[in-house]
Amino acid sequence: MGAARLRRSVSAVVLAVALALAAGVLAAPGRAGAAGPDPENEYFRPSRSVSDYVPKGPSRCFRLFNVDWSWIGRRTDQLPELLSRADPARFAEFCQGIHLDGTIVMAVPHHGYCTYETKIGTKFPGMKGDWFGRTIEELHKRRIAAFGYVTLNWNWKYLRENQGKDFVQAKPHPDGSIDGVICLNAPGYLDLVEGYTREVLENYPVDGMRWDILTTRRGCTCAGCKVFYRELFGHELTGWTKDDGRRAMDFYLATTGRAVNRLTALCRRIKPSLEIWQNHIQSYAPNDLNLGRTQDVAYNEFGDPFRLLFLKGVLGKEAVITGAMLESPMRRLCMVLGGRGYSYYDHLKTDFRTALPGTSMRDWHAGQVAPFYRMISEIQPYLEGARPVSHFGFVFSESTRFRYPDYDRGPYLGPMQKIAERLLRRSLPPEFVNCLDLADRRRLARLKLLVLPLSSGLSPGQLEHLREYARRGGAVLVAGDALRHDERGFELADFALAGEMGVRFEKLHGPEQVVRVAPAEAAPGPAGLRLPGEVRVAGLVQVRPERGETVLWGHLGKEAYPVLHVSRLGHGKVAFLASLDSVELTEAAIDWLAGPGPVAVTPHDKQVLLTRQDKENRWILHLLGEGDCLVDLHRDHAAPTRIIGQYPAGAWTAHAAATPSGLRIRVAGTAADRLLVLE
Repeated sequence: MGAARLRRSVSAVVLAVALALAAGVLAAPGRAGAAGPDPENEYFRPSRSVSDYVPKGPSRCFRLFNVDWSWIGRRTDQLPELLSRADPARFAEFCQGIHLDGTIVMAVPHHGYCTYETKIGTKFPGMKGDWFGRTIEELHKRRIAAFGYVTLNWNWKYLRENQGKDFVQAKPHPDGSIDGVICLNAPGYLDLVEGYTREVLENYPVDGMRWDILTTRRGCTCAGCKVFYRELFGHELTGWTKDDGRRAMDFYLATTGRAVNRLTALCRRIKPSLEIWQNHIQSYAPNDLNLGRTQDVAYNEFGDPFRLLFLKGVLGKEAVITGAMLESPMRRLCMVLGGRGYSYYDHLKTDFRTALPGTSMRDWHAGQVAPFYRMISEIQPYLEGARPVSHFGFVFSESTRFRYPDYDRGPYLGPMQKIAERLLRRSLPPEFVNCLDLADRRRLARLKLLVLPLSSGLSPGQLEHLREYARRGGAVLVAGDALRHDERGFELADFALAGEMGVRFEKLHGPEQVVRVAPAEAAPGPAGLRLPGEVRVAGLVQVRPERGETVLWGHLGKEAYPVLHVSRLGHGKVAFLASLDSVELTEAAIDWLAGPGPVAVTPHDKQVLLTRQDKENRWILHLLGEGDCLVDLHRDHAAPTRIIGQYPAGAWTAHAAATPSGLRIRVAGTAADRLLVLE
């Protein structure tokens, strides 16, 4: 076996082992809308024991908040004052006043002290009684779910107590505070975090469990790292060098993965019905994204609609807790896409003695949070179980990141984000499909097109699912140099679907250059294909066509290369797009291959999102802007025939009429936060 082949084989085995360880009412014409049964009836019932309690997980809550005091009172001289004047009833009243249905309750914040009765940890010295337990009780009285929180890293008490040891990287400050990172392989450290978690789950009726700061110390050679390294790689860890990039990242992923798997297994043993999530399994973090598939809800750090949609599809979750949503101007859009409203304070705006917001935040709560959440409580029946109606999807593969230095996911997600956001502005949300889910024929049948934007590392079985999708009538677009790297990020000689694409790889043109795009034989472009003319692109992939049809050519001086090439496969097609660098070109190719989308809006700057509630057999049309507009719904994706309700009841009107392609709705009026119920 050659050295390169042996290296790939060993790396694949190592990574496999590492990851293995590791209430409102809508007005309706002629009748009042019904909000349906109260889902709260199944929660917050008095229980004889904690084990009997039925938790209401965050996926069932839409109005969340975190009164975040984990970054205040950091000095050792402030510890006696932390929570010294905290009143659980006042905390719960505050949550009720801004219409919350769920909130984080800190059990072990970054300070490293406990807010509950503990046998393995240390309570905050200034705290009176069992603040954690009494707060949960007060929240449940008000029908508000309470989610336990335990820091996984950045435990400042642990850092202080272990300064100078090789498994911590501690940086004390003159004011008595401390920063640093703990190695998750440190002897006994995960046992401590598991102990905290066990005490919370066995003694308190929490509605969910969250761990924060999923990271570990890099370059560590502590005793725990040496043992784990030997388990993974079969030889001793003697140190790390700059040439150990891939090995170091594999070890990092295995270390954080093992922590997630241990905590997940612990919770499943104690209470399988409890919803759990990790804060840093998200697109911004280096952790293995597929670990999020073992959790019950996804978490997105910021109010970013693209990342929300991305996590929801890739992780296969109905709900995405979206941080900083209440500060985002797109918060209503985030809710439509499956977000769970969530925000946390700037730590300087919370009183660490009372664990309540300071006076500077009162106007924001009264003027922004409370009215928004009151409105969400009224339309919540029309958000529950709803999915955006999409007509095309991006195929994601976590293995694609292995081709980039430090396994950086950014170069992969960047082009995807640009085109997704452009189409979302046109009221056409994409669906994101993990390559692990390509066997789901029912899900793929809803989509006219699957786009692989640089996606690589698909298994033979996953490639066969793509072939089957095309044979059944779907379109597959291989964009850029997708399918040109294996599951460990090593370059292949040709595309993994070269035969089906009808082209052979020749060269990658890296630098940006101006390309004139023209249809084949200088004839008018195919019907419906908009030509962008000249485009600036980098990363143009040069191919040699062997079968099929080159639809668009790119002219570089006197030379011409296929820019869009299409080959038939069964009842469908497999297409190749030479570069993702031009959003206009990518958008034109998607529009042409996928056909008409579910929604078309006039004027074009109005954003309207269509969602489907399968359980209720109805569609919800969310009009996210104000003013008049015309909305056309295409029957290939949604087939409503009439309007059965609207929100709010007044200050606007909507009228529907059948068209040859579906349904046309004329909207007029000045109301905000509008939606229509269709059947």
